[in-house]
Parts: sequence; C-alpha cells; structure tokens
Amino acid sequence: MKLAAAAIVLACGTAAADPLRLRADAYATTASPAGLLVLQADGLARPGLTAEAVVWLAGQRSPGDDTQGDVLVIAVRARSKTGRVGAQLGRFVATLGAIRPEHIDGGSLRVRLPAKLDVEAVAGSPVAPLEIDRAWDWVAGGRVARRFGDYGSFGVAYLQRRDAGRLSTEEVGVDAGAALGKRDDVAARVAYDVANPGVAEVMVSASHRRGSLRTELYGSHRAASHLLPATSLFSVLGDVPAQRGGAVLTWRAAPRLDLIADLAAQRVDTDYAAELVGRARLRLDERGTSLLGGELRRSGVGADAWTGARASARIALPRSLVVSSELELVVPDEARGRGTVWPWALGALAWERGDWTCAVAVEASASPEYRGRVDGLVQLARRWTPR
Repeated sequence: MKLAAAAIVLACGTAAADPLRLRADAYATTASPAGLLVLQADGLARPGLTAEAVVWLAGQRSPGDDTQGDVLVIAVRARSKTGRVGAQLGRFVATLGAIRPEHIDGGSLRVRLPAKLDVEAVAGSPVAPLEIDRAWDWVAGGRVARRFGDYGSFGVAYLQRRDAGRLSTEEVGVDAGAALGKRDDVAARVAYDVANPGVAEVMVSASHRRGSLRTELYGSHRAASHLLPATSLFSVLGDVPAQRGGAVLTWRAAPRLDLIADLAAQRVDTDYAAELVGRARLRLDERGTSLLGGELRRSGVGADAWTGARASARIALPRSLVVSSELELVVPDEARGRGTVWPWALGALAWERGDWTCAVAVEASASPEYRGRVDGLVQLARRWTPR
C-alpha cells in the first residue's frame, strides 16, 4: 500500500487528451527489492467506440519467484449515436446502483427506454488471482431505474454471485437521489442480503449549499455478516454491525483556500467513539499545481483509537521540476508495546519534459511492524500520442 501511495505522489504528469494514447510507468523500490511496470492505453477507435486497458507486471521479489502480471482493466465500450444504447465487453468494474461493485470478466448492456426508464444488465466471471480455479464462478445482475427529468432518479437492482456453483452473494438494492432546487440534494441507498437474510448496508445523505459554505449530513449502517460472501467462514462467526453519522462542512474561505471539517460519531457493536477530521488545502496558483495541505484526525474505537496529523506540500519549480513531501504522525491511545508515536515521511522530486517523466522518492517510517524502515522508489514514465 505504501508503494502505491508513493507512486501516486510521484505520478504528477497526466496524459494529454488526444484521441489515442499509451503510457508506460516503471517503478522500482528497495522494499523487497521489487519492480512494477504499468501499461495504460485508451482512446477513441471510431465514433461511439472506445477502448481502455491497464496492465501491470510485478518484478521478482525473492530468488526463485517468477515475474507475475495481471490485467486490471481491458474493455471495449460502444454507444449508439443517440446514446440510448451502450455496451462494454472485457474486464471492468461493474456497478449496479446500491449494490457493491464487482470486478468481472464479462459484458454489460444499458438501454434507455421510453417513459424515462433505464435498464442495465451485467454478467460474467468474477476476477480472481491467477492461481485460483474459477470453474463455475459467475456473476449476473441487473438494474431498472426511473429518471425524473434532471432532478433525480429511483432504481432497483439485483445481483447474484456463485463460487464453484454454490451461492455466494445474492443482493437486492434500492437507490434514490434528488436535487431539490439549485442548493439542496438528497440521496439514499439500501442493500438487502437475500442469501443470508438481513440488511447489509444503508446510506443516507442530504446537502445544502449557501454561498461559499456547503453542509452535508450523512448516516450509514453496515452489517459485516451480510457484506461478506455466504461461503465465507467469517459470515457465520457473528454479526458485528457498525453505524456512523455526522456532518461535513466545506468552506471556500478564500479563492484558493478550502477548509473541510468532518464531525461524526461511530458505533461498533457496543463501543462508541468520535470520528473527527479537519482538513485545509491552499492552492498556490490558479491550476493547483503547487499547493499546501494539512489534516488533523481523531479515529478508532476502544483500544484501537488514535490521533493523527498530516502535512503535505507540492511545489512547482523552474525547469519542469516538482518537489513534494508528506509527513504523518500517529499517536495511539494505548501503546501496548507498539511504540508511542508512529511517524511516516515521504520526499519526492519529479522532472517532466515532453512525453517523459522521471521521479525519485525516499520514504522513512516507524510502525507497530517495524521499529524503523527506509525505502527508495524510482519512477520512469513515457507517453505516446499521435502527432
């Protein structure tokens, strides 16, 4: 996860918005050591037909290990001239309203019917690690929704998943959203577990905007035993539901300064705790290429509660250089022999010229797992676009 976080910090360049584009990112880290090659391609093959692919190759981690690779996304999408019919085929993440997303190999179809009705269908095989046999594993589902002009919609979805022919997941979801004028929005969704009867998830939210201040109230309920597959051992060990409710205040204090406060309360089984987050973002230029950020957070329940602080900076320098850094400090309520402070710091320097991007970063941290650790990361990227 830290490798991925550092890679995101390093990847400060983005591909141009050309009809066809290809990008290759190579990462090397001292952590194992390990390497990672990510290939991304997307473009417009013809009007109404697009394609996208993201492939990664992981380098050797220890003697005797073979290089492994996998395809994250490889899909072709087609749409009619009127936009009423759309389809995709390949590997992608399928979303059906209130039902949790599924990473599948298969296809989907969406049709806009008269009377403002939308019908979606998806079917395929769930994506699994290469060493796992996926015989008789499949996913199928659909959603029917009714639009209410440009103000909102109401939808009902159903999805079933089977592992080795056995029923693993079966859900029914209901979602609704509406814009009440130009300043207010409300939304809600409910997912019901049919395989192991019970409410799996409920989420509601309402927002109001007034001038430079946006206020959002939200609440959620999740039941672990109904979110896990019915074939999972954890789904029969007990049900520990969790609830969370609170408010998010976003204030544009100045043209380039955003202040955000997330004030919430959380309940897990019989434990209660406050969830408090304060963020500040200051853009140093119109595009936000250079910015400063800060965050304070209070999180966790019971013995796992902690308080943390985070500071970040990204500064654009002359000669196409960008320097960035992040610092995090976490103080647990109960050390339990794991250390009283857990620091994490990252410094990176990136250079971009034309289609090439090069960056290097150094990461240092201390955690319950490591008393001290220092890693290095190098990125080299190339972008190909039609001339």
